[in-house]
Amino acid sequence: MTLALTHPMTIKPEDFEPPLKRKEAAVPSYWTVEELAEELDVSMRKVLYDITGNAKLRVRPKLKIFYKLGANYLIPEVEAIEYLWNQRQARKKINKI
Repeated sequence: MTLALTHPMTIKPEDFEPPLKRKEAAVPSYWTVEELAEELDVSMRKVLYDITGNAKLRVRPKLKIFYKLGANYLIPEVEAIEYLWNQRQARKKINKI
């Protein structure tokens, strides 16, 4: 199966400082919730809230998924890299304050 990317990857894994921890993907070209949580040093629950949002609190999803396999979500590489970049940038802003 081939995935046609809707937009080219503008942020590359090499652009991250410190570098990404993930060396080998569990599923090629995709990230799992566990991998994202480990990369950001947050709980899986926080990443799941970013995927599903929270209707009660009127929080919109921050991350798009490609597949849901049982209880597992697969996030395309492009979406995951952008999400990681945005989360790290937000963390840097908080640490500066």
